Amino acid sequence: MASPASNLTTGNLTVTMANATVTEVAMAEVLAQLAAVEAEWVTVAARVKSIMQLTTGIWRIMAAFIVLFMQLGFSLIEAGTVRYKNTRNIMIKNVLDMCVSAIAFWLIGFAIGFGGGSDFVGWETPSGSVALAVVPHESGSLFFFNFVFCATSATIFAGAVAERTQITAYLFFNFFLAAIIYPVIAHIIWSHHGLLSADAGDHVLGTRGVLDNAGSMVVHVTGGVTSLVAAWMVGPRIGRFDIDGRVVPFRGHSLVFIAAGTIILWVGFFGFNGGSVQYLGQPASVWVADVARVCANTTVCAAFAGVAVWFLTYWRKEPNLEDTLNGVIGGLVAACATSSIVEAYAACIIGAVAGAVYLVGVHLVNKARIDDPVNATAVHLCCGTWGSLAVGFFASPAAVQRTYQFTEPVPCGLFYGCGGSQLLVQIIGLLLVYAWVGLTSFVLFFALHYFDVLRVKRHEEEVGLDVAFHGGNDDDEAFDVAEDGDSMARRLLTWRKLQQVSTLFARAAARNTSRQNGYGSAGAAGKGGKGGRGGLTQLAQTLNLPGLNVHERQARRAVWHKSLEGTHLGRFSLAMYEANYIMEDTVEVQSSSRGVFIGIHDGHNGSEAAEFLRETLYNNIIRECNEGNGVSVEALRRGFDSTERQLAAIVREAFEESPHLAMVGACSVAALITPSAIWVANVGDCRAVLGQVRQVADGIECRAVQLSTDHNLSVPAIREKYIAEHADMPDAVVERRGRFRVKGKVMVTKAFGDLYLKSTDFNREPLVSRFRVPEPFNPPLISADPTVAVRVFSPHDSFVIVASDGLFEFLSNQEAVNIVASSPKKDVARQLIRTALQRAAEKTEMPYNDLLRMPSGQRRDYHDDISVVVFFLDHDAMRRSTRSFWKKDVSIKGGSAASSLLAPPTISGADVHNITSLHGATSARDALAEARAQQGERLAQGSGSWDLGSVEGDTVNGGSGRSKGDGGESVFARVGGSGSSRGGVWREEDRSMSGSRYADALVGLTVPEDTAVDVSQLGPASSFADVSSTALLD
Repeated sequence: MASPASNLTTGNLTVTMANATVTEVAMAEVLAQLAAVEAEWVTVAARVKSIMQLTTGIWRIMAAFIVLFMQLGFSLIEAGTVRYKNTRNIMIKNVLDMCVSAIAFWLIGFAIGFGGGSDFVGWETPSGSVALAVVPHESGSLFFFNFVFCATSATIFAGAVAERTQITAYLFFNFFLAAIIYPVIAHIIWSHHGLLSADAGDHVLGTRGVLDNAGSMVVHVTGGVTSLVAAWMVGPRIGRFDIDGRVVPFRGHSLVFIAAGTIILWVGFFGFNGGSVQYLGQPASVWVADVARVCANTTVCAAFAGVAVWFLTYWRKEPNLEDTLNGVIGGLVAACATSSIVEAYAACIIGAVAGAVYLVGVHLVNKARIDDPVNATAVHLCCGTWGSLAVGFFASPAAVQRTYQFTEPVPCGLFYGCGGSQLLVQIIGLLLVYAWVGLTSFVLFFALHYFDVLRVKRHEEEVGLDVAFHGGNDDDEAFDVAEDGDSMARRLLTWRKLQQVSTLFARAAARNTSRQNGYGSAGAAGKGGKGGRGGLTQLAQTLNLPGLNVHERQARRAVWHKSLEGTHLGRFSLAMYEANYIMEDTVEVQSSSRGVFIGIHDGHNGSEAAEFLRETLYNNIIRECNEGNGVSVEALRRGFDSTERQLAAIVREAFEESPHLAMVGACSVAALITPSAIWVANVGDCRAVLGQVRQVADGIECRAVQLSTDHNLSVPAIREKYIAEHADMPDAVVERRGRFRVKGKVMVTKAFGDLYLKSTDFNREPLVSRFRVPEPFNPPLISADPTVAVRVFSPHDSFVIVASDGLFEFLSNQEAVNIVASSPKKDVARQLIRTALQRAAEKTEMPYNDLLRMPSGQRRDYHDDISVVVFFLDHDAMRRSTRSFWKKDVSIKGGSAASSLLAPPTISGADVHNITSLHGATSARDALAEARAQQGERLAQGSGSWDLGSVEGDTVNGGSGRSKGDGGESVFARVGGSGSSRGGVWREEDRSMSGSRYADALVGLTVPEDTAVDVSQLGPASSFADVSSTALLD
């Protein structure tokens, strides 16, 4: 039996063991409880994270709503900046570009920008399928958020091309911008797969890539480059730059709209920048603090930019509230890349510099004569570039870490000791954006411009796009009853009538079924409608696209001056300057392999007739030349006549609804330049003047030769002739306000249009009573029968001035020639207009600068519209080009082509012809028939025989001629041969011309006895009287 002690010990052991068991159970329970708590905490953390993700997701969607609301801000700014006549158009474009951007971004843009793929573009979903026209369920918020950024970039350039761009061209480019151009940049910089993306995880030059959290580079520089290219390609608005190239201020529609739009954008940028702060697992309080910090930096950046612009403009004494408001937006743009990664002091500096950068951008754009109505280039391109570069200077390591949650190393700016690697990466990103966006934008806009679908017609731009395309302005009813209201009301009523017959030009184009790009013989460009650019041109005609003549396209674009443009026969300078409310002049310069056509059409009572002539006259003249086997006086007259008949037919169709068309007319001058001669046809008082320049001992001697005829009653001889022709009408000429007018209506005796003065068909109801004139109309009170002049070029003929009468109202022919001869060729047309305006200012005792800044319409009291083309003749090029013209310019006398050598048949040496009777021939076959009919006759002053040899193409083989007359005998070869002259005087009747060689250069010269002349060496000679006998001696 055990002792008690033994029992006690055993009991204690039992108790101890029992306690140990209890402790283990308690510990297990504690551990279980701890595990449960831990699991609960994990669940809570997961729920918290889920809630945070949900919250930030909702915030991002709400931020996208705010960014989308920015479209209203852009619309208000643009509508307030443009003139009232274009407000509907700008609002409609801003709505439609959102629609087009959404479709394009959904179809292809989102896949390219944020799908998987290469470093440059994406195309697949996470599952590997093609992502076109697909938005995965889990990517819905990502799609919507990035769409509003894309839409913002796409709408930026709307203001840069406002007031003069066709809406279809705008939307066409907008689609490609949202579908391809913008998404490529977004993929490279923002996608997880992008080459320069900070989220890709790859190191670029020791950095994490481009830091552009909210889009200074991706959104705004992309939109800014687009704006610059678009504004450059579409050209400035009419009258934006004066004749000296200085900016003419255009008063915007409403400063209130601009201010309201700026405030809306300011609010929108909080969604832009604040919404771009991603939740990357940091504590909620940290994320909220980051969003607040970004919004604060955005605010101070905008504020400092606005104050900087305000201060600088007042300091320069050029205060402009629009600039101040744009400066605020420029600060907001610069904040997009910087607000999340810089400290507050840096945001202040960045904003102030952004204001200065904006003003510099405005100055540079205006200096380049690029018209950007809302200064989108300065705001988005310049300030966006500065914001992107500022990252490389001011990026704070702590702020970068909070925004991007990078692991070491954390990139930072130059001012924080990280070197220039981040700045270099930002520059690389900018260069990539400039190159990609600039190149693609240029290609697309060039294509639109080339096919003449980029810019609206001039009359549509001048009357306003609201009236032209959108049914008028919102308060049209007020204008409809304003019979005696202000000038704007009268202009609107007039141009609404124009819109009623907007098919005028389309009908004219439809009637020109055979549009030629050059003029030549029927066997060249005439047969079958081929020639020129061949199939490509025919394709363009089939598709009703404009011709593919580069010079035609450039001359017809709405660029109102061309400094110096080249053709194969010389270069020309072109300028136009508006005085009327609506520019009534039109100008065209057509160039082909066969010559150069210059037309200036000066409309009166509206620009419809002048516009019609620009679209029609050239085609009609070329068609007549082709059908008549070359240029001739008759072909030019037939071209004028067919154009007049087409205009009359169209006006007759529209007369009941639009009788005002019977009251519009146009003076016109058409100059057709060939390598050997110039043909000038004109009606009215537009003028063509030839400038001759000779070198003399003390400098140069200039001489003006007027090639056209003025049909203006202010010329006494014209007035007396007109009165004599209408002797049965004592009131045919009426003096009004010191000027003589036909029936008190028009000042010219010849013009296109003005049909109410030509036929009773257009002088009846419903024509405005004050325009009706009493009969008779036989002969017509005015006509469209042109005066035609032809001149063979001489070596001293240097240039041709073709201009409307507005120029010669203040300059004489000789003064104009002297100015051209003494001025640099570049921009000489503007120099002529500038001189005329200076004379107008002196005449009216008005300061020159005040006249330039006077609105169009008011200037009409001081001068008329002025249009000038100065064509500089290149004689070397003309000699090289002569062979292609030989079929048309074989011989010229009295305005007729004595083209006796054109016919291909071989003429035997036994045939004898009287060459002196062939000068009236207008075709090859007529000349040959006439020559053969007169076989056996002798030359008027003696006897002679002719061996014309054979004619093959442009070459006459083996021909020779002999004429015997008073004073000697002449023997010469037609082509490539040699001959001799033994005394006597060469007569003009024996002249001939072949290729670049003039066998008739000796006409009018007395050749010494026994002097031998090798006619084959006369190639450089281009005149008769200017060739000295000593220069031709062997």
